[in-house]
Amino acid sequence: MRRAAIYCRISQDREGAGLGVARQEADCRALIGRKGWVMVDVYPDNDVSAYSGAPRPAWKRLLADIEDGTIDAIACWHVDRLTRSPRELENVIDLADRRGVELATVTGEIDLATPTGRLIARMLGAAARHEAEHKAERQKRQRRQSAEAGKVSGGGTRPYGYAEDRITVIDEEAEVICEAARRVLAGESLSSVCREFRKRDIMTSTRGHWVPTTLRRLLASARISGRREHTPHSASESTRPLLGVIVADAVWPAIISATDSDRLRTLLSDPARDFRAQAATGRTYLLSGILRCGRCGWRMNGRPRSGVPRYVCPNVPGTASCGGVATNAARTDEHVRDMVLTALDSPELAKRVRHQAGDDDGLAEDVRADEEQLEELAQAWAAREISRKEWMAARAPIDARLEKSRAQLARMSRASPLLGFIGTAEEMVNRWEAMNVSQQRAIISATVRTVVVGVANPRKRWDPDRFTFDWIA
Repeated sequence: MRRAAIYCRISQDREGAGLGVARQEADCRALIGRKGWVMVDVYPDNDVSAYSGAPRPAWKRLLADIEDGTIDAIACWHVDRLTRSPRELENVIDLADRRGVELATVTGEIDLATPTGRLIARMLGAAARHEAEHKAERQKRQRRQSAEAGKVSGGGTRPYGYAEDRITVIDEEAEVICEAARRVLAGESLSSVCREFRKRDIMTSTRGHWVPTTLRRLLASARISGRREHTPHSASESTRPLLGVIVADAVWPAIISATDSDRLRTLLSDPARDFRAQAATGRTYLLSGILRCGRCGWRMNGRPRSGVPRYVCPNVPGTASCGGVATNAARTDEHVRDMVLTALDSPELAKRVRHQAGDDDGLAEDVRADEEQLEELAQAWAAREISRKEWMAARAPIDARLEKSRAQLARMSRASPLLGFIGTAEEMVNRWEAMNVSQQRAIISATVRTVVVGVANPRKRWDPDRFTFDWIA
């Protein structure tokens, strides 16, 4: 007597109660009764697609049990419940050959032991794959059309800053977004903002604490500026890209301006900034990485000795670091601060800063136009309206323009922390004292590329001449 397993699967459980799987199981139980088999177990994969390639735990468990010899028959509602991949179907046919597994479906008999039965299974599998691919294309086009109309996208968790209808602004959360945007644009790190939000017990829309990756995705989203972006990605991609293409003004109101949003998107997508390292370390030393060893050129890090904070060239095995230069952290921080504030107390420098961090609306618009043109090119190639060679030739000058525009925007973003900081000497000292380490570091990074620390003079307790500044012009 055959030992049968029931396999049930539904790719989208919109009811959220597993009712589709339950209906399949009831029909399969009746089928097993008619066949006179003995039911061993039920293997349900609820709300799991067989087309996307996502893991199917119950399916893997069923295959393992067949290999172990505890199952020799499968009952399912239709062949496409087993798989929508011709490759996976061949694995099932191979199992039938090696293990003598018999397959029964509610929608009709399929005998995998005969060439005709296998042909029917393959034809049904190919038809299911064809329908799945067409469905994916229809859904992709529908999402694009919805985005271009500025409509609300359904599904997922409630977006922070907006109510469940995804349109009404929640004032309290909007204030948090504005604060975070203002602080990040002023040069503060994401990890610093998240740490303070944790202290103030400010939660996300899912009632969790803010972490840099979550805050980064929120601030990089065009949604908070009242614009709709389309982010096409394939089923093989495990994570959604950070930035999509802005395609329309949205039906919901903006929380921050489009100009601030474009600056944030440029800043937070800058490949030169390692956000994962930033999130992991959360600097407490003001000048870590800015100071360079005068002997070997290696980055100096904060490291105390006998409880006294210092900056040292780390002696790391396998690297070119020499470990031969160190300086007192408190005295060094004060010296660099004084040098930076003195430099910023210059009308000429203030004028250059305001010019460099000036109006970027035109650049942001150029970036958006080029991004949309790249999207149109990709669609034309996908529709076979142009060849790959034509696509690559047309893409090259657009990529070059984008790289240039993004570099200019990045320079503006790096200079923007100075806009609200520069003033009289007294004003700048007061502002500096009110800042946290992350904010102070942003001011220094916008003014100085590196500070080289020379070898200490044993005759001097403190030697300011050891420090050589590489100023940003």
